[in-house]
Amino acid sequence: MAMPKKSAINRGRAKIEKLFQRIITTVKAQYPNASDEYVLLVAANAVHRYAMALGYYEGVWKGVKAYLESTVGVGKFRQIAGPVRSVTIHVARLQLSGASEDEIQRTIDASSLPDDIKTALKNYFIGVGVQKA
Repeated sequence: MAMPKKSAINRGRAKIEKLFQRIITTVKAQYPNASDEYVLLVAANAVHRYAMALGYYEGVWKGVKAYLESTVGVGKFRQIAGPVRSVTIHVARLQLSGASEDEIQRTIDASSLPDDIKTALKNYFIGVGVQKA
């Protein structure tokens, strides 16, 4: 039985393959004398790091979502889940790049989320936060 053409898995695979090809092209352009094996290794490493980061962001999002649903309430949270998700992933990116707690706090404060959700996010990410526990 063949996979449907538009399945999520096939779309993901196509995205990753495109990324892989784009990285190969870029590396070849920057280092024309590099061996094919080296170029493929660099590209494979980059795609692997990308996939790991996506997994990390998804994990952070699931944790934040569960936390907010238990503290703020599912109904209120559900209405603004999209903006909360983008702030969460932005903060997760900051964490991966080694940002300070001040930077994370400023990012959360600058978002246009309701105060109770901002407070919950700060409690989750900063200090002796839920995430560290």
